[in-house]
Amino acid sequence: MKVELPEKPTTEWAYQDEHYGDPTSIETELRRVGEVCHQCRRCLPLCPSFPKLFDLIDATDDEIAGVTMQGFDEVNELCYHCKLCYNHCPYTPPHEWDVDFPALMRRQQLARAKRDGVPLARKLTTNTDLLGKVGSAVPPLMNFANKNRLSRVMMEKTVGIHRDWVQPSFYHETVDRWFKKRGGPKAEGANGSVVLFTTCSANYNDPITGRSAVLVLERSDVRVDVAYDRCCGMPYTDTGDMDAARRNAKQNVDDLLPYVEAGGTVVVPGPSCSLMLKEEYPRLLPDDPAAKRVAENTQDLMEYLYHLARAKNMDRTFERSLGKVAYHAPCHLRAQNIGFRSRDLLKLCSDEVVLVDACSGVDGTWGMQAKFHDASMQVAQKMLGRIDEAGPDHISTDCPLSALRIEEGLGKKAMHPVVLLRHAYGIPAE
Repeated sequence: MKVELPEKPTTEWAYQDEHYGDPTSIETELRRVGEVCHQCRRCLPLCPSFPKLFDLIDATDDEIAGVTMQGFDEVNELCYHCKLCYNHCPYTPPHEWDVDFPALMRRQQLARAKRDGVPLARKLTTNTDLLGKVGSAVPPLMNFANKNRLSRVMMEKTVGIHRDWVQPSFYHETVDRWFKKRGGPKAEGANGSVVLFTTCSANYNDPITGRSAVLVLERSDVRVDVAYDRCCGMPYTDTGDMDAARRNAKQNVDDLLPYVEAGGTVVVPGPSCSLMLKEEYPRLLPDDPAAKRVAENTQDLMEYLYHLARAKNMDRTFERSLGKVAYHAPCHLRAQNIGFRSRDLLKLCSDEVVLVDACSGVDGTWGMQAKFHDASMQVAQKMLGRIDEAGPDHISTDCPLSALRIEEGLGKKAMHPVVLLRHAYGIPAE
């Protein structure tokens, strides 16, 4: 197979590079990478994008050359950026073929957004801070609307969110409000200091996870500060709005850098958000050394706790066993190549931990959209089946969207691993 290499490696392109959103350059790269994927087909079972791509190739005698740009747009629309294909692919950098399918899909999505614009309804669903501030101001009203069938039907028709998708709840006492109310850090910090970037999800919709993170870390004498003023920017990348993602990245880097300069570690309880800070901020801000410094000093929450345990600085005096736990490993956590740290920690206080390493099919806002809901649920069946088969006492996942999919599919709540650790310690949630 003869494959032409690009003039410049895809993985080195920054988001504002002149070639990044150029339609001609993107088409050339789509056909180059598509030829490699056509000959390999190893990623066929991973997501809807690859079956669509191969169907288009097989439908023409010209193979990859016969696929139209409209066809490539259909492939792009089915990509929900789980990033599993990157780890699955044998041709990623430093291989000479330099295949980075997720990065290519981001490039194409940006070009589509510039060409077609972003619908107002999509802009609304990706503005998580606006939704969070409104929801935390009037949580009873917002929660009622999110659970009322009539309003959900209207929501589906107006903003495109499927009526069966479980919407998150909102709370008046967000994590940052709770932290200020309690008077800030409580631990001396003999075993280190961190700044908890709570994420929009934990701050507005799942404050018990944010509180549990603070209390579990303080249990092992880690000083915890909380810093959250805005979303990490990941939702904006779902629509190709890289300018908004870059603005949030720059402001968050400026907020977090003083904690890093003081010797602290940025810990993040959401895998999509920790991935964003680690990998995407240096790409969004390639000329800002502060972005690289923050990225290098960011860890997923359970990754940090695991290293604390390995250093024998984590308190292991658990008061109760969790019994049998089904732990779902999110795609964006697996993409970080840090191992199954949540599973390893849950083993310290459980009789058995069943690892479920299958995709929930949500990944950002893709799986909650009405037009992709059926395809999303089809992807999630493997995960839901494994959890149901395990018959656990507790279900756990680091990903808040996977937790909502589990609730939608099984009617059961899934908790963040740090919440279960707090429960095993016997610590009240304050």
